[in-house]
Amino acid sequence: MGGDKGRYFNREQIYFTGAYMDGAIYPVYQPAGKRRRKCRPTSSIQAKLNQRNAEKRFVREVHLNFGHGDYAVTVTFRTGEEPKDEKDAQRIVKNYLQRLRRLYRKLGLELKYIYAIEYGGKKGRCHCHLIISGGVDRDLIEDAWGLGYANTKRLQLDPDTGLTGLSKYTVKDKAFYKRWVGSRNLVKPEPAEIDGQISMDEVKELAEKVEDGTAAEHFENLYPGYRLVEASVERNAINHGIYIRFEMAEITGGAGIEKVQTIKKRQKKRE
Repeated sequence: MGGDKGRYFNREQIYFTGAYMDGAIYPVYQPAGKRRRKCRPTSSIQAKLNQRNAEKRFVREVHLNFGHGDYAVTVTFRTGEEPKDEKDAQRIVKNYLQRLRRLYRKLGLELKYIYAIEYGGKKGRCHCHLIISGGVDRDLIEDAWGLGYANTKRLQLDPDTGLTGLSKYTVKDKAFYKRWVGSRNLVKPEPAEIDGQISMDEVKELAEKVEDGTAAEHFENLYPGYRLVEASVERNAINHGIYIRFEMAEITGGAGIEKVQTIKKRQKKRE
């Protein structure tokens, strides 16, 4: 595909996380390495952006680190055991994770976790949603809580969206304390980027296909080995930029690795 030269180019930013990937195609209005004054969004717009970006980061980390055989855990506090404030809630959950870590070590296993604490329900009671690595009996995980109700379920992956639904539920608006906390041994997703390989005309055409619901074949030709799950378009009325976001699921094993290699070749060709 032809690239745009001049004051802007289109960038493909893609995250591969196991059998799932999400990406964005958007304009970059300055040469790489140079800073450009940014327009400050309104507080309401920024809040929505922050929440959406938090959900995206959380979903990527969950997909990259957890899957079949791992657990979703919800713990609540019985009357009299409630935390005094957010800091106290964080301390209690950390102590719980220390107990789990010792339990896992005894079995020769490494604990990986990611969690968010929130106030929810009509009464606004504090509780915590965790996603943790498996291999340990669920009764032992629940018994280690000891401060109220605990429920452990095996992760169920949707064939289209994987763990996206669970992830977004875990880190929804009412979650507090930096939105979520993850163990240090989590693998962090890194994006693959391609600059200048999609022209503005091609982006406009793709955006129109997304808006009329006919973009699947185009995406699947662009990213072979994946099928389109969801795509959306945003148009910036100020700079007239087109921003396309999409999510895809792997069709065949190994497609993610092959696509990363393809992207690296395209990047080298560009350089």
